[in-house]
Amino acid sequence: MHDTTRYFYRPVVLLFGAISAVLTLYVVWLTLHNISLLRPGRESFIGLDNYLRLLTDGRAINALGRTVLFTVAATAAELVIGLAISLLVDRDFRGKRIVRAILLVPIVMTPVVVGLTWRFLLNPTNGMMNYALSIVGLGPVDWLGDPNVALFSLLLADIWQWTPFVVLLAMASLESLPEDPQNAARVDGAREWQVLWHITLPALKRALLVVALIRAIDAVKAFDIFYIMTRGGPALSTETLNLYGYISAFTNFDISYSLTIAMVLTILTNVALLLLYNLAFRAPKQGQA
Repeated sequence: MHDTTRYFYRPVVLLFGAISAVLTLYVVWLTLHNISLLRPGRESFIGLDNYLRLLTDGRAINALGRTVLFTVAATAAELVIGLAISLLVDRDFRGKRIVRAILLVPIVMTPVVVGLTWRFLLNPTNGMMNYALSIVGLGPVDWLGDPNVALFSLLLADIWQWTPFVVLLAMASLESLPEDPQNAARVDGAREWQVLWHITLPALKRALLVVALIRAIDAVKAFDIFYIMTRGGPALSTETLNLYGYISAFTNFDISYSLTIAMVLTILTNVALLLLYNLAFRAPKQGQA
């Protein structure tokens, strides 16, 4: 059965692999040229000049730092909060199904709608966030206009939308775990936090790493909420490398440099995610559980 199935998926893998390879090579070829929409028909081969320019582009380096910061912060926060919520919702209580359904609402909303919603919530004049702060006696915050706060505001929006995704996968993993090891530990006198730390979390390790892999990919690609909420401002404080590539292409009309940014971001992302993937699916050493 296994050998028969292999003959069905192998052509599909080869087809998609060939398409990806051709497109990647074509993009690499374009990055070696000077292509601008302001000079149509006057493209020229410039070799690695775009890549050398990127290495010395302070704006690009700062955007890369913000991309890494946003990706790590969003992924870590969503994993921690999502796991905590899934552990609470996994218990038996009245209205459990309704709570689960409500938790999944943000996932079905498009990023554009989420960005517009959070723009209204974070409005410095009549937004709900500043109204909530005024109730507890705190002053208003310019959530999207303060360079020190704007990136944090985008993190709030991303965490609100995608934490339920982590909750969904974590709950599915929790329900698939056998109950015997946990019950045996409780019978032996282990407390709930000990059962969680020594039995539940190790059993969820690979599932959580897969969730982290998926969320990290999405966070790196995040564009909609950045464009809708801040467009990289104020003072470039929320400009990621993805958004900088868009601006280079459709504001500065420098197509080849934009493709260079996208290619470098793709390479760095694939390397980082490959390391995470190997960590998730690395075979245990002989003698280890």
